[in-house]
Amino acid sequence: MVSLSEFSENLKSDRDTQITVGLIVIFMLLFPAYFAYAANNVSSGGALGSVGDYKVSGEYTFIELDSATEGIADGETLTLELHSDAVQSQIEGKNLVAVIVNMTYDEDETRNGLPGACFAPTGGDYAADTITATVTRSNITASGSGQNPGTHEVTAEWYDSSIIGTVVSELSESQIMEKLEGGETGIGNYTIDISVAAESGNGVGCNYNDDGEEVTYTVSLVLLDYNIIPDIQIEV
Repeated sequence: MVSLSEFSENLKSDRDTQITVGLIVIFMLLFPAYFAYAANNVSSGGALGSVGDYKVSGEYTFIELDSATEGIADGETLTLELHSDAVQSQIEGKNLVAVIVNMTYDEDETRNGLPGACFAPTGGDYAADTITATVTRSNITASGSGQNPGTHEVTAEWYDSSIIGTVVSELSESQIMEKLEGGETGIGNYTIDISVAAESGNGVGCNYNDDGEEVTYTVSLVLLDYNIIPDIQIEV
């Protein structure tokens, strides 16, 4: 057994003893700090980060549910009844967060009149038609309109898209995940209504006629793969 006096002498002269004591001191200082950090960074779920600052990023995948080109008469509505089962193998186990309808349309209006009348300064011009789409999934609905020639899209979503690409503060990791997980909300029926309100131009000696619009549409389900990492600020 080494006496206190022998230990003191060894500490003064023996390098191995000095190193051992130094390591013990470092361990005693870092051990409580490590467990304090670990305790503060474990949520009630047992593995996720606690309240803090987190960088949120995400990547999207689009799964086509339906697409076609349809002629829609003035004042009429094209109704699509779709179901997620049509692409079940592609979305199973994935984070389904939204549905998006993309539409494109040109100008179907015709005109005729006296020779050269339609091209004269008084011949008038085509009038824009309004194309409106509404998408419904359960109690979630979104709608939007555009005018031809052109394109527009309508998106119905059941997650918080505003936090993608940002730093989120004062929330835990599990709380952020709750905002980004689509769950079972997107599984089931989808109803898409696309309607046309046609307008005809007018001019002197030139007749315009517009009975509707040809609309090309694509309906896609949106999958989100997200990443959440602590936003650590290092002071220098």
